[in-house]
Amino acid sequence: MKMAYSKKDLCCQCVPTKATNTMLYSLLMDPQRRPSSTGSSCCHSNTESESDPQQGVLDLSMRNSQKSSRSSSEDGEKPVTVLHRLAPEHYAMIHHAASQVLIQTIDFMRKLPAFTYLPPNDQMLLLMRSWHEIVAIGVAQEKVPIDTVSVPAPPCECCTGAEMHWGGTPPPTLTMPGCILSSDLDDIQQFVMKYQSLDLDCKEAAYLKAAVLFTPVPGLAHPHYIEALQKEAQQALNEYTMMTRPLETLRFARILLMVPLLRGIKQEPITELFFRPLIANVRMEDVLRQMLFT
Repeated sequence: MKMAYSKKDLCCQCVPTKATNTMLYSLLMDPQRRPSSTGSSCCHSNTESESDPQQGVLDLSMRNSQKSSRSSSEDGEKPVTVLHRLAPEHYAMIHHAASQVLIQTIDFMRKLPAFTYLPPNDQMLLLMRSWHEIVAIGVAQEKVPIDTVSVPAPPCECCTGAEMHWGGTPPPTLTMPGCILSSDLDDIQQFVMKYQSLDLDCKEAAYLKAAVLFTPVPGLAHPHYIEALQKEAQQALNEYTMMTRPLETLRFARILLMVPLLRGIKQEPITELFFRPLIANVRMEDVLRQMLFT
């Protein structure tokens, strides 16, 4: 499949521009990019930023979740499964910020010519495979706080204490709307902490999102074309990091090493933690389909 794409220079105010042969990033030319709802800037300087007080929130929340997972039975009691949900005092603010990230995620895809020229079925397959990972990148990039509180899981008479330490999806009787497992919360927080420690700028984030988006999956009409787009995004990221941070020779590798952390994040926890109160019983797939094609 051969397609013609306009070749545009990257445009960002925080770093020098350089002509590039990539066909993916016309969205970076948009002068109307809105600032984050949380007040963070899209682009970061190359100098080390001051410590973020929200990092302390992440550290505290992670320590609490780890303690919860270990506090099973010091007094000989049966282990109790602990779930996590957003703290009530930050509930509305976090949901609003996450909603903006989801809108930006769909907007990102719709502004990629290489994505919009794909058949609708291919677009939907790529969207459903990667939307939660791109949302996680957006949450980390925009510094959306993940402030949670612990809640006990509903009792399940059919499960013994040992069986309640499941490794996969919990039994339906143990699920609670808007709540996620400690292990799922840890997966999200570990990625966010790693991402923010690398301090990616807006273009690095865009290249990483594209590399994640263009991941071949079964059922695609043009899998080889998708794979070529992924390699192109990775190459563009490598060239950009070499141009903007020549002294950080391992930066490209460190960024790609975050991909396994992204792969460990599941769709259901992202849906429950950030979007369940907003979409109620509507399927996330239906929400995403409507956002993409309307």
